[in-house]
Amino acid sequence: MQKLSILFFLSTMCCFNYSADINKDNLFEFLNSKQHITAQFIQTTEIDFKKRTVGGEIKANRSGQFKIEYKEPINEMISTDGEYLYKLDLELDQLDILPREDYFTNTPISIFISEIDDLNELYLVDYCEVKNNQTSCLITPKSKESFMEKLFINFIKNNLVSLRYIDSFNQDVKLQLNNISWSSFEESDLEISIPEGIDVVYH
Repeated sequence: MQKLSILFFLSTMCCFNYSADINKDNLFEFLNSKQHITAQFIQTTEIDFKKRTVGGEIKANRSGQFKIEYKEPINEMISTDGEYLYKLDLELDQLDILPREDYFTNTPISIFISEIDDLNELYLVDYCEVKNNQTSCLITPKSKESFMEKLFINFIKNNLVSLRYIDSFNQDVKLQLNNISWSSFEESDLEISIPEGIDVVYH
């Protein structure tokens, strides 16, 4: 699961076009107001005083589909069509295909692929606090078997700027998003292009 402790977030910020200020009562409505996201991300993972940084791009929609492409320093892609999970490792020249199941139900990407009723079922909003023009909201999973223990969602003037979560492996993961776009895209944009000679493994 460590490689799946993925996810995403701004040097160029784009607003949600949402009129109300974010607070504890409207956070999930706020998140659900956009159906698509495309963004570059820088992810910094810290555990046992060691840090690891990776970069990449994410695309996701409210239909439960997404694609995550890691570009630096690893070369991997993860995608789901809602039914299967595809994991392409270009260093190993291998594509793994698994039933999607609920691998990402309690991971940060769930806030971009889950509808508002599902978000309310999955998470509790502990608080949203404002300090120095930044709003920080803490949500915690309702399930005791969750991959995450807590997730901080950070905004500046109603613009999403970063995520930070603590997972069940005691990893502290910070995600900064860049060049966020909320524009719609074709589902075909979420497909993985498979190079010739790749080994395909079904699980």
